[in-house]
Amino acid sequence: MKYKILVVEDNTEMRENIMEILEISNYEVIGAEDGILGIQAARDFKPDLIVSDVMMPNLDGLGMLKILQQDEALSSTPLIFLSAKTEKDDFRKGMNLGAEDYIVKPFESKDLLEVIEKKLIKYTNLRSQSPTRRLRGVFNESALLKNTTLNRIIESIPASDIGKNSLLWKPDSHNNTVYFLESGIVKEYINSVAGKDFIINFFIGPAIIGIEKIYQQKHETYAEISEHAKIISIPKSSIEELLEQENLLISYHEFTQHLMGNLQERLSINSYGNVREKVCYHLAQLHQLFKGEFIHLSREDLACYCGMAKETLIRMLTELKNDKLIQLTSEGIKVLNIQKINSEY
Repeated sequence: MKYKILVVEDNTEMRENIMEILEISNYEVIGAEDGILGIQAARDFKPDLIVSDVMMPNLDGLGMLKILQQDEALSSTPLIFLSAKTEKDDFRKGMNLGAEDYIVKPFESKDLLEVIEKKLIKYTNLRSQSPTRRLRGVFNESALLKNTTLNRIIESIPASDIGKNSLLWKPDSHNNTVYFLESGIVKEYINSVAGKDFIINFFIGPAIIGIEKIYQQKHETYAEISEHAKIISIPKSSIEELLEQENLLISYHEFTQHLMGNLQERLSINSYGNVREKVCYHLAQLHQLFKGEFIHLSREDLACYCGMAKETLIRMLTELKNDKLIQLTSEGIKVLNIQKINSEY
């Protein structure tokens, strides 16, 4: 079976060159010269993947992406942007909207083909899963925490006191357990090629953590106790049965869009924001997570979360303190003016 690819590019020579590269590589390809024609072509052609320029007349790539994501039949179609180096703000907006990847122009044919192949493999595997299998990893956490059946399960299992720096899971470990974090803080992170940790999430008790991991054949994250925690380990079978019986599932598209949207926004801030923007953005996220109270995280963890060196973070925290935007005490960091912090990024 040939994969179908739509190429949306207003430069005729560029569009035809890309189409030729893809046709030689045994893809079925059609082209469109702007976003309006691209939307119509996508609806008629039903591509497996879209490659699109950002800057185009009539309707640009960002506008096209917004409209495609409102179309139920096309909202999950992966889109790769072609972006000039000078268009970093447009790339950032595109990733926030849900674009799958981007390639900087000019590019080598092999780089384009490699990115396309990876995305097609990823989405083919996702689509091959049955709807029930996909939906089982999707849950409404706020409803789950209030569920009386879950509370009975939690009450029947003794809690374990787990010390700081202990691991709950690591890459490719067996995923047969879901954790109820009664109190304490857990951080989830990945280890980069450069050997530095990048913190994806913080969890503050009470919280349910690890549900999505039990439905993944492979995962690449670590979960580590950041502050002494009380943990209850719940068997996978109990959670699966509970989610299905209690009707606690939400739409797969809604769930993944929420998760990926948050992560893509963070990645774009970390890639293109200056130090002040990065720190203010992450302080705003943590202010919400800690419900407006003191943010009590180590400087090392906060630096990994912001994607910068500890010394750089400390200098910026001092600057924000001098600007009377935050308070620094032995209890942690207190945001004093969340409106001003939000306006900084």
